[in-house]
Amino acid sequence: MMMNENLSTISHNIRFLRKKKGINQEQLAQLLVVKRSNIAAYEAKNVEPRLRIILNMAKLFNIDLEVFLQHKLEESSEYAEFGSKQVVVESVDKIEKVDKKAITEFVNKSAQINKILIGFKTFYNFRKTQLTDMSTSKKKILSDIDNFINLMDHLLAHNETMIKAISTHNDKR
Repeated sequence: MMMNENLSTISHNIRFLRKKKGINQEQLAQLLVVKRSNIAAYEAKNVEPRLRIILNMAKLFNIDLEVFLQHKLEESSEYAEFGSKQVVVESVDKIEKVDKKAITEFVNKSAQINKILIGFKTFYNFRKTQLTDMSTSKKKILSDIDNFINLMDHLLAHNETMIKAISTHNDKR
């Protein structure tokens, strides 16, 4: 399969993975609860999918989110599965010497991000309860914020997995 150089990585990968899964645009649209025209627009690079759609596609195609967004896939491509923890452990096993200062910094930054996220969630939930007018545009904004929070939760869970893998690796040494 020739890669169309005019397509963005995500446009290419949506089309590639959809065809690899053996489904048409209408079927993918039904699975994602969107219109078929949305899928056509995503594949033609006219429109970038919302974060919720990107996450759902990564889950549906069982592909790591980073790979899905950053690497143009081909038939010969091997890629990590969505939420794969094994990739983290394999990466850590390749590390000869783990810099304790870097690990400490990583752990501290993760803790700081978690505190910020907790504060943001508290503020967001408070503000959300104060809303009286729920227009369509406000609902879309709230949906985007909810998706952002879910992504940050996923990132922090990934960081915790990394920290545990590094700790296990260091304990074996």
